[in-house]
Amino acid sequence: MSYRLLVKNLKQVVQIVDDDTTEFLVGDRMSNIKILNDASESLAILVDSKGKFAYIGDHSGAEELMSSSGDSEAVRILDSNGGIAIPGFVDGHSHPVFAGDRVHEFAMKLAGATYMEVQQAGGGIMFTTNKTREASEKELRSDFEEIAKKMLRSGTTTLEAKSGYGLNVDAEMKMLRVLATENPSIPLEVSATFCGAHAVPKGSTEAEQTRMICDELIPQIESEKKMGNLTNVENIDVFCEKDVFEVESSQKILKRGQEAGMAVNFHAEELKYIGGVEMGARIGVSFFLVFLTGTLENSEK
Repeated sequence: MSYRLLVKNLKQVVQIVDDDTTEFLVGDRMSNIKILNDASESLAILVDSKGKFAYIGDHSGAEELMSSSGDSEAVRILDSNGGIAIPGFVDGHSHPVFAGDRVHEFAMKLAGATYMEVQQAGGGIMFTTNKTREASEKELRSDFEEIAKKMLRSGTTTLEAKSGYGLNVDAEMKMLRVLATENPSIPLEVSATFCGAHAVPKGSTEAEQTRMICDELIPQIESEKKMGNLTNVENIDVFCEKDVFEVESSQKILKRGQEAGMAVNFHAEELKYIGGVEMGARIGVSFFLVFLTGTLENSEK
């Protein structure tokens, strides 16, 4: 076996689990993660040529494995100098491609304005949409790369990243291309989500946006993927909400996304209960973002 990386002189390794069969912890087991400690700072991690963990434990064990393989000279060695190794963070919901900022909205929110009131006043998603449409793809890519670098420095290694600030064909495709751009100097794994049904922009209607998404945008994404582009666009998301995309429209968009091979995860019952969760269950949604506080406060049942 050949090896790629040896991290040595660790004082602690946070493993989460220490066997090959457990994929994740849930419930009470989440408070019982597996941690190795060594005050002498002699712990090590050995990674094989396929990027898999080959060994975690005392440094001597890693040296023995490398010696028996005859591959010690090819291994990159990283001295942690008494550091701690933890798994990379997975950010499961983000919108890292955008232009402009909405600091000016804080005063409205502090004064009690609701999510929809801010949006109706020209703020919220609509403000960012206008700025994102105006920005060039190069500008959006440059800004995203700076955000990605900050995320990596903070320990994030995997990112679910949504579009949704374009809301038309050209701007949404521009955002997805940015999310699909590979940069060897920024090793952040990105699972992109098409979120073109994030809001209904001024000058359009729910019905028109639904038609455009199903008949124009998703087919264009399909075409790009068949050509080997946008391969990391793996998911589709809809803001299923009263006066935005209601249940019927949301179902139509989500099912069209399923037909295009995208996994479905969507916002449901954030502001008002309208039956989005039940719809998602019927069509086999893989993930719901359900806001229980809003559901309980606004439920009509």
